[in-house]
Parts: sequence; structure tokens; C-alpha cells
Amino acid sequence: MHYDPMDAPRRKRRRQQRLGPDAFCATCGERNPDALLRVDRSLLERHHVLGAANAPEATIVVCLNCHARFSAAQQDDGVPLAPLATVLERGLAVVAGAGSSLGVISDALLEWAERGQGVVRGLDEDFREWRTRPWSRP
Repeated sequence: MHYDPMDAPRRKRRRQQRLGPDAFCATCGERNPDALLRVDRSLLERHHVLGAANAPEATIVVCLNCHARFSAAQQDDGVPLAPLATVLERGLAVVAGAGSSLGVISDALLEWAERGQGVVRGLDEDFREWRTRPWSRP
């Protein structure tokens, strides 16, 4: 496919329609799909957190790296991703998908908390009086 730089507004509109306004990766927080383009493929896409066959409407927007994490976790956790014969089996697959997705989200939240603690340590070293400022209080 030939890249046409003049077609950028149409591609941007299509991406926004597909992902929604103000889309960002639910795991790592990347917000700029324009900065995340690699050979005509957006690096932000929808992930079926409960499995597409189990709950096709349950999606989140994630970057390709985080999408790979979610998909690998579903496989590692044995989440059934093919259509199932009974409501009970499908319900159990949804529960397994939710547990798998929450595990990935949990890891991401712990990573963000660790990064935040690094910021606190940096403020303590470089701006010792930051804790006395009104903006630092709840």
C-alpha cells in the first residue's frame, strides 16, 4: 500500500472513530496515536479483555506492547478464546478472562506506583521542602 501524506486527516479521523475520542493505552497510558505509527498500522488498538468469543463488547484500548501482554496472559492462564457450547462454560470463560486481565492491570498499577515512589524520592533529594507546600497535602 502506498503511503500518501496528504491522506493523514482521513487516517486520523478513521483512527479516532475506531478508538474513540481521547484514546489512551489503559495499561501504560500512551495517549498519542499520531506518535505511535509504524508502517500504516496504529500502535493503539482494542483488546477483548474477556475474550472476543465470550464478550465481544468488552474492550479496552491498549498499545501493541500491552496488547501482547494481555494476549499472552490469556494464553498462559488458559482462558478459552473459542466459542463455547453452553452458557455456563461461556460464563466461566468470562470470569477467567477477567482474572487474567486484572492480573496484567495489577502488574501495571504496581509498576506505576513504583515509578511514583521514584518521583517522591527525587523530590526528597532535590526539593526537600516540597512536603510543606499546600499542593502536596490531600
